[in-house]
Parts: sequence; C-alpha cells; structure tokens
Amino acid sequence: MANPKELLEAAEAIRDVRRLPAVQRHQQIEDLLQQAEEWARKEYTKVSEKKNDHNDAGANGRNS
Repeated sequence: MANPKELLEAAEAIRDVRRLPAVQRHQQIEDLLQQAEEWARKEYTKVSEKKNDHNDAGANGRNS
C-alpha cells in the first residue's frame, strides 16, 4: 500500500514542477503533469480513507 505522506509529497512536487516557466510554455507537458498530480492526490485520499477506516475498525473492535 502506498504511503499517504509520500503521495502527498509527490503531488506537491509535481505542482511545483508545473509552476516552472519552461513547463508552462509546453501545454502537453503541463497536461500530463496535471493528470499526474490529480492521480497522486486521489490516491492519497483513497489511502488516507482506508487507513482511517482501518483505524476506526480497530478502535471499534477494542471497545466491543
């Protein structure tokens, strides 16, 4: 399973690269980087939600 912190760091790094003037001059590169950033953020959300669900299930199991 992917590390949520690493996914978030990847999304932020991609965003920083997208801000570079050279990238902004090349729409195709910008589009691909935008897709990569969106994917990383979606994966971060999925992994974070799974982690929270797992933590909630563990907490509920202990209280039963």
